[in-house]
Order: sequence, then structure tokens, then C-alpha cells
Amino acid sequence: MDKKHIAVIGATGQIGTPLSKGLLLLGHDVTIITRARSAKNDTKLAEFEKQGAKIVECADMHDVDSMANILQGIDTLVASVPGSKEIIQKSEPIWLEAAVKAGVERFVPTEFGSHTQAIEMGDGEIFDQKKRFHDLLMNSGIGWTLYYNGGIFDYFLPNLRFFRKITTFGNLELPIHTHDIEDIGYIAAMVVTDERTLNKCVQVDYNVLTQNEMLAQIKQNWPDYPFEYEHFSSEYITEMKENAGDEITSKKGAETDKERWGINYVNYVIGKLAAFTDLTLRASELYPAYVCKRPEEALSDAKFVFED
Repeated sequence: MDKKHIAVIGATGQIGTPLSKGLLLLGHDVTIITRARSAKNDTKLAEFEKQGAKIVECADMHDVDSMANILQGIDTLVASVPGSKEIIQKSEPIWLEAAVKAGVERFVPTEFGSHTQAIEMGDGEIFDQKKRFHDLLMNSGIGWTLYYNGGIFDYFLPNLRFFRKITTFGNLELPIHTHDIEDIGYIAAMVVTDERTLNKCVQVDYNVLTQNEMLAQIKQNWPDYPFEYEHFSSEYITEMKENAGDEITSKKGAETDKERWGINYVNYVIGKLAAFTDLTLRASELYPAYVCKRPEEALSDAKFVFED
């Protein structure tokens, strides 16, 4: 791949960290945009600097002119940030305007999860917001790539780190595409610098198991452990998608309850965690030699399954 100059917002985040590391390992020029250095992010930023990244502070990332100045000479801007209502409705339109003003060639918005383009309006509140932004993005004249990694091992493989019981959702026979965070980040680094992915969706599709297959793995690996189980039915998820409120009650959650149940509805009831539309490329076909960590490895790791 040709060397690119990539700007990343959210480089010290969950996906932003392995994404930025991957970009640097692949030999690209990387500019990391942050509001300010702090005790929370300084160690990672210093590590990226040692690897050759440029760190740029922008106190007001909602100032179009300031952002446009930073983005001069950038090929691709990646928003690797949580897909909150504020980010999608307020921040991304400003970053998009700045990118267009600066002549950036490609904008990669905060997707990194379920396949928004394959979801209908009304299927989930957070996806409705993303779809509205997609309309703005695709009418802006800038190039784009929508990256869909499916699920992250930590949240989609059964374990006892986030729940007291082994917890399952919806249709247990739906295919669940899920990958390790390091693989997700590195594949993203390849995707956002690949000319073949311009104006395309990319679905990460190396690993797929049903929840029933995951449960069988747990039982096989830990036959004597007295697991307790809890299941949220498709009917319950559908009801909560419609009627849940704006509180945030999930352990380590960032989404409101209504947004969270909408995500569960999309993933576990209508099966759109991964999808393959006419505009969707498969990562396994783009990068057939890439070897991902397998979910079976995580489900045989006691630290992964049991760590509090």
C-alpha cells in the first residue's frame, strides 16, 4: 500500500490504540489530534511519539477553522471515538466540514460495530443518528469508508467479567461475528489506507459462532464449574428497545438504556451485527493471509472468562 498521512481522533481509546499502533507499524505518517495531554492519556501519547506519530493539541475541536488548519495535508481523517449522540450529532458534522475545507480525501466516521448501512430507520436510536450523519457524509463530496468490525471479544463472548452470570440475548442461533481488539485495530489500519475500500463498507468476517456454539465451548472447557445462566429473550429486547429510558445502568456502559437495548435488538434479534450489502467488502477477501485470534482461544483462557 502507498504511504498515507492519517489523522486520528480518539487514538488512545479502545480501538484507537491498536488502530494507531497498526498505522505506525505499516509505515504511515500519523497525526494524533487530542484536546489536551493529561495524566490519563500521556503515557500512550508518549509511546506513539516514540514510534513516530505527531501529537497535535486542539483545545476546541468544535472550531472548524482550527480543525481545518490541523488537517492540511492529511489524506484520511479517522474518528475512532465512542458513537455517542453528542459525537454523532455535534462533533462529527464539524469534523466533516473541517475535513472538506482542508481538502482531506477520505473521512472514516465512528462506526466500529454493527452494520449501520444494513439497518432500517427505527431499528435502534443510535443507528438512526448514524444513518442521518451518513447522508451528510455521502452528500459532502469527500470520500468515505465505513468500517464494521462486528463484536469485540470482551463483550460478545460469554464471560463473567461484566455479568454475574453467563448472559445471552435473543436468538441463540444467529451468527455472531466477533474478533479480538488487537486484530480489529490492525485490520482497521489496513482498511483506512487501502484504495480498494474508498466509498465502500468493510465487514470483518474471519470469526463467526452462534451463541449456542459459544456456550458449548464454555461447557467443554470448564465442565465442573457451576455456571449460572441468564437469557434475555427477543421479546424482552424488543420491548425494552421501545420503552427503556435515558438512564445509563449497564456496568461499564456508556450508552443510555434505550440506546443499549436498540443495539441488542439489532445484534441479537434481527441479526445485523454483520451484514454483506452490495457496497460491502469482506476483510477476509481483502486480506486473505491475515491470521486472526480465534474465539476458541479466548474461551479456553481462564483469565478471559473469569477475571473480575
